[in-house]
Amino acid sequence: MRRYGGTVIFEARDDWGTIQVVQDNFERSLHFGSEPKQSTMQLGDPLRLVLSYTRAMLMPLVLTPPPRRALLIGLGGGSLAKFLLHHYPDLHLDVVELREQVVNVAQRWFSLPDLPRLRVVVDDAGRFARAASDTYDLILVDAFDRRGIAYSVCGPGFFGALRERLGAGGMLAINLWARDTVGLEDMIDDITAGFDAPVARLPVHGKDNIIALAGDGPPARRTARLLTDRARELEAGLAIEFSALLRTLRKHNPGF
Repeated sequence: MRRYGGTVIFEARDDWGTIQVVQDNFERSLHFGSEPKQSTMQLGDPLRLVLSYTRAMLMPLVLTPPPRRALLIGLGGGSLAKFLLHHYPDLHLDVVELREQVVNVAQRWFSLPDLPRLRVVVDDAGRFARAASDTYDLILVDAFDRRGIAYSVCGPGFFGALRERLGAGGMLAINLWARDTVGLEDMIDDITAGFDAPVARLPVHGKDNIIALAGDGPPARRTARLLTDRARELEAGLAIEFSALLRTLRKHNPGF
């Protein structure tokens, strides 16, 4: 069956709707019963971050020290999980995913590795955040369903719980959608209230994705030259356009 520009090679349903894996000659993508891609893997380079918003979500790597513990809310096809585990061999990563079938799909169709450093928890993100006791250097939130951002990752209470889970000097990055059913400004207000700190916006070029960045307090002062050098260093090692992302971040956040 042809859908979304490719061939549907797997389809299943759970309590939250349809899960489809679609493949063409070059890529394999995850869909939740609608055209937007929830995750994409390049068949010839499974570790590459194909979708530009996933690369933008890793902007905290430029702004903070290398993470030792990270939390990913929303697994999708596991692109971010695979990338971080590969490039940071000492990293311990916790992943929270609401849908068990999505975890199965990521393992079977998107090469999610089975490693002692990776813990996947099937749970509601809000419940996990409020019950957890671990702290993290990096928290990434990318939780969408077929309608838009998942309601379990909304509200100042949720972000306040994430703030409690963030270690000193750590940072949150969350993928938001400018045309989502949950208002963008409402989401920004919730993050600001939960973290009790300003939120930086990083628009993704040519897309409706906006990455919101928040920390555990005022960021350590860094010179423009230091951040520029750090962006270039990581850009060379990780093949992510960090220099351009840093320029965009500065343009849209004049006080940054």
